[in-house]
Amino acid sequence: MIKYRFKLLPTERLDLLAKVQKGKASAKIIQKAQVLLASDDAPERQSETTIAATYHLSTRSVERIRKDFCEQGMALFDAKVRQPRSDKKLTGEVEAHIIAVACSEPPAGESRWKLQAIADRLVELQVVESLSHTSVATVLKKRA
Repeated sequence: MIKYRFKLLPTERLDLLAKVQKGKASAKIIQKAQVLLASDDAPERQSETTIAATYHLSTRSVERIRKDFCEQGMALFDAKVRQPRSDKKLTGEVEAHIIAVACSEPPAGESRWKLQAIADRLVELQVVESLSHTSVATVLKKRA
């Protein structure tokens, strides 16, 4: 296992101390700052198990925080930008097809469309590569 060791710069140490002492940051950020301060490669450096026990974390969490700091530096504390999903199957066009199929005549021998039958029909029509019956239900519920 790789041990991530680092020596905090004076500016980084002051920044981390400010996060801990002000108490304005989220609990996660304060906890990460405390772990990093305790992990600093100084004479009073503590072991992972001691740090984990002190801050009520698992040793794996302490390792992960150290690894992230070694890879990202102080950017570890920057707010993460949420990325919208681009792989969603349910576009407006697919929703329109679902509604059109649901409103059409049901298959022979059936009194109404079943959710799985609608999903299967859209795959037959090559509107989508695959579709679950729960996705169909979500669209129909949203439109009802």
